[in-house]
Amino acid sequence: MEQSNYSIRITPHRCAGCYRCVRACSTGAIIIRDRRASIAQDECTRCGTCRKACPHGMISVRDDVDAVRRLLRTSDKVFASLDPAWIGSFPGIVPQRLIEALTLLGFSGVGETLLGHVKYDEATREQLQRHPRLAISTTCPVAVRLIRYHYPEQAERLLPLAHPAVLHARMIRHWQGQTTKVVYITPCIAAKSNPDEISELDAVVTFDELRRWMHEDGVEFDLIPGNDSYRFEPGEADCQPHRMPDSIASRFTFSGMEAIRRILEETAVWPAADGREPILLELFGCTGGCDGAQTQQEKDIPTVARTWARQRYYNERRPENPVYKLPFIPTVASYPPRPAERFRVAASQIDAALASIGKFTERDMHNCNGCGYETCREFARALCIGRAEPEMCLSYTRALAQKKFSSLLKRMPSGVLLTDADLKIVEANRNAARLLGPQAEQLFDSRQGLHGADLRELAPFADLLRQVLDSGGEIAEQDIRLKGKLLHISAFTVEPHRLAGALVSNLALRGIQSDEMIERTRRVIRENLETVQQIACLLGENASRTEAILNSIVTAAADESGKK
Repeated sequence: MEQSNYSIRITPHRCAGCYRCVRACSTGAIIIRDRRASIAQDECTRCGTCRKACPHGMISVRDDVDAVRRLLRTSDKVFASLDPAWIGSFPGIVPQRLIEALTLLGFSGVGETLLGHVKYDEATREQLQRHPRLAISTTCPVAVRLIRYHYPEQAERLLPLAHPAVLHARMIRHWQGQTTKVVYITPCIAAKSNPDEISELDAVVTFDELRRWMHEDGVEFDLIPGNDSYRFEPGEADCQPHRMPDSIASRFTFSGMEAIRRILEETAVWPAADGREPILLELFGCTGGCDGAQTQQEKDIPTVARTWARQRYYNERRPENPVYKLPFIPTVASYPPRPAERFRVAASQIDAALASIGKFTERDMHNCNGCGYETCREFARALCIGRAEPEMCLSYTRALAQKKFSSLLKRMPSGVLLTDADLKIVEANRNAARLLGPQAEQLFDSRQGLHGADLRELAPFADLLRQVLDSGGEIAEQDIRLKGKLLHISAFTVEPHRLAGALVSNLALRGIQSDEMIERTRRVIRENLETVQQIACLLGENASRTEAILNSIVTAAADESGKK
């Protein structure tokens, strides 16, 4: 089970096994074992794409509000570093009202993370003046982890600069004292650290968490009219974050995991420095950058609206207490490569894995993406390294379910047949064909399971199944004479109005089946049909339970025969 203090985690017992997280994860950090998903934390970039894709809400982000409450109770000074994207998440709220709200929650003061961005831009210019090269910005934690874990050969291109929020935390401690605690308030879930990581930020709270916290503590904007005495400390940053500052580098910005992976692959062959003007790549894991990160958490405001609100606010703002001179603080940070474990899988191993799920030729490889992997070969590789299970393959599971169902059906002591809404036989066992007469037996030999045969041409009880199909009812029974045999027919619904079944017993030879045995047989068929149709992940469990029920029926039939 995943540790509860990881920043993003999966609750195993709630996993429905739909594999949408596998499909969404671009780095292959999702592991499926025992039909349950988990995250390879040392490979996860914490982009949150899997969380967005999960329809069951089983992937969650650690809520740090309680940790911040403890900080507020036990520390003398706790400052908030407020990300400039706040304006897009709290539309219509002036900064004085938000600062007052944070003060009511217990913060000693509130500063603009934007000051850290200003310091970061200054350090970037200095870096590229000193060493002109192709450099990659470190402002996005997702992009940084993606490079360190999955493109380690490019880690040397990461600017050796701390994140703007960390730079701002260093400034706050320069002004307020080194024991001051700093909480970063941001839209970015990737800013949260894992237990095995060292961070200069004491806690990270998302805008979504802040909104819930305010509601829980009764701090509502409706009750905060705004007071000019509440201001950013020590003042406002005199810059516009969406505008490129004067720079000696050519800047290129890319966002979204697919886009930045493509750029990293293309630039992998570029020389580290070729004597031309420096190039700065700004890479963001969320489509649309930090405003896109907000959209993932708070879907009520479109990304464009957030971006426009932020740009308009900073365009029109005239700082009343601007901070022109920033303190001298260290700006450095280290981002050594930490390559994810790379498994070497031979082509012969992949071929063997494909064969184990019934894929021997290219025609067998449907590449349907039902397992979450783009191709059957990628899925086979995941099988080889223990990150996937054969049951994830829909075509394999369907074929396996059909084989098990057909095998179990043959063991039924009575005749069993299934029909669709048009009264065409879907499946029948040989006992059913034998009870229906020579014509059905002959057809059974040429058409396995009587598949596709018209029940109306073979049996006089087709109207009974039509009645069940039309009504969608549970069960209907009838005794009929057919070719000298007295048959008892129990017709039942498998899928209302779509699929019906019949249990056919020879009363003259075996005596009337008990109600218990009929119900058990109905349950066997229904469970197998649901397994086939839903391609359930619990196939193995269903099959074993089904086999146990069938064995008991076979045993009961043998006991009856012995008594007679």
